[in-house]
Amino acid sequence: MYKVCSGLFSPQLVMFLICLFVLSGCKPTPPEDSSQHDSSRREQEQAETNHVSSNKPKELVGGWDKPKLAIVFTGEQRGYIEPCGCSETQSGGISRRADLFRQLREDKGWSVTGLELGGTLKRSRMQDRLKFGVLHAALTDMGYQAMGLGPSELKLQVDYLFSLVSNSVDPKTPLPFVSANVVFYNTPDLDTPARFRIIEIDGVKIGVTSVLGKKFSSQIFPQGNNSANELLKIEDPIKSLQPAVAELKKANCELLVLLSHCPRDETMSILNAVPEFDLCLTAGGPEDPSGVPETVGNTLVLEAGRKGKYAGVLGYYPDNAKQRFQYELVDLDKNRFSRIQAMEDHMSFYQDMLREQQIVESEPAVAHPSGNKYVGTEKCGLCHTKAFAQFKTTKHSHATRTLKQGAENYTETEWISRLHDPECLSCHVVGWNPQEVFRYESGYLNMNKTPHLVGQGCENCHGPGSHHVEMENVFKQTGKSTDDIVQARNSMKLDLVTAEKQVCQKCHDYENSPKFDFAKYWAKTIHRGKD
Repeated sequence: MYKVCSGLFSPQLVMFLICLFVLSGCKPTPPEDSSQHDSSRREQEQAETNHVSSNKPKELVGGWDKPKLAIVFTGEQRGYIEPCGCSETQSGGISRRADLFRQLREDKGWSVTGLELGGTLKRSRMQDRLKFGVLHAALTDMGYQAMGLGPSELKLQVDYLFSLVSNSVDPKTPLPFVSANVVFYNTPDLDTPARFRIIEIDGVKIGVTSVLGKKFSSQIFPQGNNSANELLKIEDPIKSLQPAVAELKKANCELLVLLSHCPRDETMSILNAVPEFDLCLTAGGPEDPSGVPETVGNTLVLEAGRKGKYAGVLGYYPDNAKQRFQYELVDLDKNRFSRIQAMEDHMSFYQDMLREQQIVESEPAVAHPSGNKYVGTEKCGLCHTKAFAQFKTTKHSHATRTLKQGAENYTETEWISRLHDPECLSCHVVGWNPQEVFRYESGYLNMNKTPHLVGQGCENCHGPGSHHVEMENVFKQTGKSTDDIVQARNSMKLDLVTAEKQVCQKCHDYENSPKFDFAKYWAKTIHRGKD
């Protein structure tokens, strides 16, 4: 039976499961530019160097006195429910984040709550609905008390979100959706999302609200057809915030917090127009922010980065007139944070749901641009015997097996199989698009139906081989090398420059393979042409 921190199924999880039957219906984001790619790689390599050179991890919120309360700020997770198993050095994941909460509560004895900005997903497929339901339950277990809504959540569709959390106004709802300007079903007084949330911790009243900015709204309504939508409406952020702030001040909230799902410049404009907030978590910043807050008027503006790699910890000191707040952007690294079993249970449940809902088999497949079909690596090996023998010595040959058993050096927790997870399969089997995470027609389905497509095989680099095999059979029968046969052979060739710049890094990107060196890797896998 699926268990969570608080015991058995939470009410939100029960609603989530019901929703699954009603509804019929860790791939990394490429760097936005080369400088970000280089910066992220340098930071990753420097972090690994620091871990090696120092046996003592940096103290969590070192030097702080005990605050009246602490708030953990997170957002823009982009689907990274865990660090990819290909790289244990990668920071983040809900399991390590849960350990952050544990250390603050149990080891330090602090009162802690969590606030989530939103932006939790990258796509809006059925797999993402499953992931979001599990993630919502996991955040509830950690003690989050408010969640904003960004484009990635709203793309899951209003009916689904409402079925998951139908009443965000009720104080007993553990993790409500909060937004001052997002309206479901064109009904502003509907119980979800709540216009604001009042949280009371150790006698401190915290008023929390959220907005979705105009720029990010365009991701939901690309044609600007917001007002004509009967299910979802995004109102003006500033006009929506003003009455919400008035209500929070009327309730004598000691702290006012804004979760701003806007680019930084739009957030600043909002804060200039509505200056009453004490704290603001803004979206749209860099993946790896500096961790230094900025002050706009009387508002402390925070960033928490992207992909779940960090969590912002804020300490509140109401009796300190000179410094009411202390803030640290915490890197959720492997050295300081362990995986928590309750979160591993969530992950196990998620993988079970992917299997039971047959997500791999049910998601629509796409025709390969070449128009050809996949035949499997062993078929290639009938002619290319030396190349096939070399392939069998490489990790590529048992890439699928690692999804079931884990990598050889994986030690963090008991391994949970990812054999039914498209985001993992796309780099560990034949016939998938690894960056966009979709299956090509005739690509891998499962171990029973497509056992010939296991492993990271020839056709992932050279393209599906059906036409090439057909032409070679013609050559065997006739002994004549026609233009069609030559063209079919040439179409399968791949030069080293193309391989390095366009092919290998689709899986060996800066996150899954932070130390990837093409020349070094190629020396281990080198195979040239036919025997």
